[in-house]
Amino acid sequence: MTATVPRILWQPSERAVEEAQLTQFARQVVRKRRLELNSYPDFYHWSVERPEEFWSDTWDFCGVLASRKGATVLVDGDKMPGARWFPEARLNLAENLMRRGDRGDAFVFWDETGPRRRLSYADLYSDVSRAAQALAALGLRAGDRACSRAANRER
Repeated sequence: MTATVPRILWQPSERAVEEAQLTQFARQVVRKRRLELNSYPDFYHWSVERPEEFWSDTWDFCGVLASRKGATVLVDGDKMPGARWFPEARLNLAENLMRRGDRGDAFVFWDETGPRRRLSYADLYSDVSRAAQALAALGLRAGDRACSRAANRER
């Protein structure tokens, strides 16, 4: 019996690999930590073996906005589920998600036929602003809670 060689369905161009954010991130980490890693598999292995360092560097590379990152990156990392990431961190998720105001894609709604609608960061910011103003007009204040029941689809 002969083993079948898996057929490669897609492979990025050298240019795409060179320009990828993952490539830039890996190079930054290798320089910062003075690692002797020469390939993606080497980098992947390091990230699995050193999750606290990997995720701390990911936080920094992504430019997470926070009043506090905290010194602890991972608690109970051997418990999945149950691990706790950055338990001392204090941040506003909305601030991080809404920090871009450009025309780039914030969301792309897809179905089986392909992309159906795109929502830019600028449009998302506008929509969120209108929702916040409406909630304030209803009397919601800091410390109040609001919720929504919504389908996980465009309409």
